[in-house]
Amino acid sequence: MSGLRVGHSELLARGMSLPGLSRRASALSQLPPLGLLTIAATAPPDWQVSLVSDDGVGDESAIAAQIQSHQPDIVAFSCLTPAADRAARISELIRSQPSCRDQVVTVVGGLHATAAPDWCQTRFDVVTCGDGESTLPRVLADFAADRLQHRYRADGSYALAQSPTPRWELLGPEAPPRYTLQTMRGCPWACSFCAASRLLGPARTKSDQQIERELAAIARIRPRPWLELADDNTFASDRDHGPMLDALRRYGARWFTESDWRIALRPDLLRQIAASGCRQILIGLESSVFRYGGMGAKTADWQRMIDAVEAIQSAGIVVNACFIVGADGETPASIERLGDFLETAPMGEVQLTLQTPFPGTSLYDSLQANRRLLPGDFSCYTLFDVVYRPDQMTADELQNAFHELISRVFRDDAQQRRDLIQKSIRAIARRQ
Repeated sequence: MSGLRVGHSELLARGMSLPGLSRRASALSQLPPLGLLTIAATAPPDWQVSLVSDDGVGDESAIAAQIQSHQPDIVAFSCLTPAADRAARISELIRSQPSCRDQVVTVVGGLHATAAPDWCQTRFDVVTCGDGESTLPRVLADFAADRLQHRYRADGSYALAQSPTPRWELLGPEAPPRYTLQTMRGCPWACSFCAASRLLGPARTKSDQQIERELAAIARIRPRPWLELADDNTFASDRDHGPMLDALRRYGARWFTESDWRIALRPDLLRQIAASGCRQILIGLESSVFRYGGMGAKTADWQRMIDAVEAIQSAGIVVNACFIVGADGETPASIERLGDFLETAPMGEVQLTLQTPFPGTSLYDSLQANRRLLPGDFSCYTLFDVVYRPDQMTADELQNAFHELISRVFRDDAQQRRDLIQKSIRAIARRQ
C-alpha cells in the first residue's frame, strides 16, 4: 500500500504539482515494497507467493478482485498510517466474498499495525506487530497446522543480519528504476514525533556481508543502481561504515539516505560518503520554533545545524533539509519567517511537512491525552494535512499558512535557485 497521499484538494492544486514536490513524489512512487519482498523470502519453499501493489488511488474493488484472482489462502497487507483505512476496506471486500469467507485469511503488519493493533484487529483476521521476519513464518506454520492466532508479536530481539535477501523476482520482468536497501533498523534517538525508536525495537545493523549480498542481487538486475537506503538514521550507529561505503562505491551505486547534522563533525566519513556515490542526504532540521523531546545529541541550536548543512554540501553531498511546520509555538509569523529564510537558504533541496502525530509516538499520546486530536480517520495522517488543534492558531489558519508556504517555497524560480545549488555541489563531487 504505497503512494504519496494528500487530503486537501487545494494543496494538491497549489503545491503538489510544483517541480520540487512532484519530483520527490515521483521518486517515492518508484520504490518497490522492501518490507513485503523481504518477508516473502521467509516463506517456506512449498508456499507460492505473489505480489500485488496498490498505488492508493485506483478502484478498491478492482484491487480486491486482482488479489482474489490469485486464489490466495492468505493475503498479507503492509501499510503506513495514511493507507490504513484503504487497506482495511480492501480487507473487508476480500473477507465479505461469500465463496471466500472461510478460506481467505487477511493479515496486516508494518508500523501502523504495530502501533495500533486493536484498531487493526476488527478489520483484519490477523495482526502482526514488530519484525515481520519473526512473525510471518509463525503465521504460516500456524495456518498450516490449523491453530492460527489473532495476534503475533515479535520481541525485538531479531538479529537484522539474519534478514533474507528480498525476493526481487516478485516484481516481475520490469526492473524498477530505483531499489531500496536497508542497512539498519530503528534509531537510537527517541524524537517525540517519530515511532521508529519505539516500535522497531533497539537500533540494529546488518552485517557487511549481508549488505554485500543484497547489493550483488540488485546489481545483477540493474547495474549501477539508484538506491534509497530504507534507514531511519544511517550513520547514527557506532559501526565502522567503511566496508558498506566501499561496497556501494564498487557497485557503482548512486544513493539517497537519511541521517542527522552530526555527520558534519566527521570530515573523514563525509569524504567516504561522497566518494561512495551518495547524491543526497535528508537531514531533519525539524522545527524552527520548537526543540522536540527525545532528540538526544541530535539537539542543537539553529545556526549550528545550518553550519553543518554547509559543511556537508562542501563535501559534495546535497542536503535535503526537512522542516516540520506546526509544532507548539508556531504562529503565522513564524511560518512566514521560515519562508523568508528559505528564500536564501544554502541547502540544495527542501522538504516541508506538517507536524503529524502518528500512533505509537509520544506526540500522539500527548495530544490525545489533552484532547487536541481532530476527529477523522487515518487517511488524513499524510504529513500534509492538519489533524490536531495547534496551540497558537486554529487548524484552518495552520493549514492555510502551510498552503502559502508550499506555494512560496516550491515556486519555479525558488526551485531553480536550489537546482543551481545542486549543480554546484555535484561539481564539487566530480572534482574530488
